[in-house]
Amino acid sequence: MPMIDLQPGDTVVPLLRCDVCIVGSGPAGATLARELSNSGLTVVLLESGGERREAENDMLNDIENIGRPRVRDQWSVRNRILGGSSHTWGGRCGPFDAIDFEQRDWVGHSGWPIAMHDLDPYMDRSANHLGLALGNGYSDQRFWSIAGRNAPKKEVSANLLLPFFWQFSRDDAESYPFEYMRFGRHIAKHLGPNVTLVTGATALRVLANEARAKTRGLEFATGDGRKHSLVASSVALCAGGIENARILLNSHEQDRKALGNDRDRVGRYLMDHLRGPTASFSLSGSKALRRRFGRYNVRGRFFRAGLRLSPKVQRDEHLLNCAGWLGEVLAPDDPWDALRRLAARKPRLPADVVSVARNVPLMVQGAVDYFGARNGLPRKLQELTLDCMCEQMPDEDSRMSLSERRDRFGMRLPKVDWRSHPDEARTMHRMAELVAAEFSRIGFPEPVLADWVRDKAPIPASFVDVAHPTGTTRMSSDPAKGVVNVDCQVHGVEGLYVSGSSVFPTAGHCNPTQMIVAMAIRLADHLKDRLARPILAEVTAHAG
Repeated sequence: MPMIDLQPGDTVVPLLRCDVCIVGSGPAGATLARELSNSGLTVVLLESGGERREAENDMLNDIENIGRPRVRDQWSVRNRILGGSSHTWGGRCGPFDAIDFEQRDWVGHSGWPIAMHDLDPYMDRSANHLGLALGNGYSDQRFWSIAGRNAPKKEVSANLLLPFFWQFSRDDAESYPFEYMRFGRHIAKHLGPNVTLVTGATALRVLANEARAKTRGLEFATGDGRKHSLVASSVALCAGGIENARILLNSHEQDRKALGNDRDRVGRYLMDHLRGPTASFSLSGSKALRRRFGRYNVRGRFFRAGLRLSPKVQRDEHLLNCAGWLGEVLAPDDPWDALRRLAARKPRLPADVVSVARNVPLMVQGAVDYFGARNGLPRKLQELTLDCMCEQMPDEDSRMSLSERRDRFGMRLPKVDWRSHPDEARTMHRMAELVAAEFSRIGFPEPVLADWVRDKAPIPASFVDVAHPTGTTRMSSDPAKGVVNVDCQVHGVEGLYVSGSSVFPTAGHCNPTQMIVAMAIRLADHLKDRLARPILAEVTAHAG
């Protein structure tokens, strides 16, 4: 794999020409590049950052926020560095539900042009990219047989709530156990000689032909502010839910509309996940609850148990999709955190040594649980909550547009007007109520509902975005209702593609990364099929 690290002051930028230019090296971009390796196509993978975090690159993620409160430190949700947002993600993976793909009459603008079963083979293939034990079929009652365990004798009502299991990514190449897949750290060994990785190259705008109907490449900037053009037959934007839309909106010429925005859809339908505590439990007497809804060690991977709203209750009560799990607030002297810092040679002395020494019984129990009962490590907790995460109602006025403010390359910053809908609060209220009632019925401790849930109040402003920006370049078979088609190609612009959660029409209740990777694999198959045809035709003609 050739690699070019563009540094400020470089006098020459190599002439770049390729079949496919991929923008962004996060989960979507890295997966797409890896899948296109050794394909016969020439591929350039552009990354704005480098191998280390740089303050100047962080500043390129500035936003102007005019809507619901969002995380102020953009590094916690957007990373300009090799590997992209995988640097700060929590490793949690899971599939969407079949109902998420349906057109639901109580959820405006819902419905995907594909079904969940269409993604099953790509979910299976995603396991290799994410370091998962298996890619599909693990998130429901099938988990118990996969784990070699008996299903619980008492279970919540399937008409109201269903079990759900998240799987945590693991990078076996890392020396410290249970490190999540970071995508950028070992990217070189996964890319073929046909892929050129270019770091220090910030994508500015997509270049198109005079008719604005076909891409001809990309304009990018190096750290010193100089701008360069890359010639490409196809461009795939894989830069995240905010940046994908921003690049498209900045891809305009004089009075002509931005690429893909003839119908003013780019940047609209911005969703994320509203996530936070909805109830609390007493730590006393919670051992059985924590064991049932805690972590499980299966095939050397951690799984986390939780619950989701059943499709039946969603339909009956016109609710959005929502998940819940036990939220653990760690005690300051949790010994496992202390041990992790000691192993990484970044201890807090003498506090970490004292924490380990004082909590030897907990650590012994942890070893028994992990190696014997094959559970997760028991943590020393300060607080135990019921955390919920709810999908959002697609809303065309919840959007990302362009600010008048500009970054150091002269490109307009994102202006974010993220909005919430009353049905999201109503769904989270109902989720907490159902969990409380069902736990009481089957003999688990009943949580105390949070004040805002009990009072049927709006979702607190403290529930900010959780790095899942979704929907800003949504997929639709109808160009009037979306930005990309079923193949993730921008409507009306040949050769221009978008990959990532920005193409999701709805956000579901689940963390998006595994779905993002599966969709990137699907796009890679499409590109290999489409772009290989002209090459095959040329070879056949030459042979004749």
